[in-house]
Amino acid sequence: MNAIALFSGGKDSTYAIYLAMQQGFEITRLVTIYPKNNESYMYHIPQIERTEYQARAMGLKRDEYSIGDETHELKEVLENYHVDAVVSGAIASNYQKTKIEEICTELGFVSYAPLWGKDQELILRDMLHAGLKIMILGVYAYGLDASYLGQLIDDGILERLKKVESKYKINMAGEGGEYETFVIDAPFFSKRIEVKNIERIWDGVRGELKIGNMELVDK
Repeated sequence: MNAIALFSGGKDSTYAIYLAMQQGFEITRLVTIYPKNNESYMYHIPQIERTEYQARAMGLKRDEYSIGDETHELKEVLENYHVDAVVSGAIASNYQKTKIEEICTELGFVSYAPLWGKDQELILRDMLHAGLKIMILGVYAYGLDASYLGQLIDDGILERLKKVESKYKINMAGEGGEYETFVIDAPFFSKRIEVKNIERIWDGVRGELKIGNMELVDK
């Protein structure tokens, strides 16, 4: 089954592609959305322009669009493609999943969201077990500080996130926008991404990682 993948560069959309490939989907193209609104409920990730490196590591072509949250704008993007399915990394956002499903139904596509409704801690652990290297690029919730910026998620980070979730009632998978990630390596990447010249920007409440440059290197 041919499919396009809605791709932000973060852990959820990357892992969704990995699972779709395992299920026999042929990903023909990545579709990266730049949000017009910085507070978008649908599309958000720092350094989204860097997804070109991931696309090259996957050996896939990538299309870019800047749209808002309105349903008709996403529909106008997706109707350009002649595929069987649309892959997305939705986990628990009913708003995101419903919008995508409505458009796919109207256009005659299958909407495939392999992470939907699953235990979020289990998903994170499965990502690590599968070999995803996930870097934290931004933190935006109380209980998350500058020490997370630039960290690769591992068992230690997961335990810290569990404690913050328990104390401050955040979503440990970042589904509420608590933090954002960027995948620098995955099983289906032909090369890994090396991040260089980083700077942590922290205002005392939230922060992001400013990246000077990236490079694809042999594994």
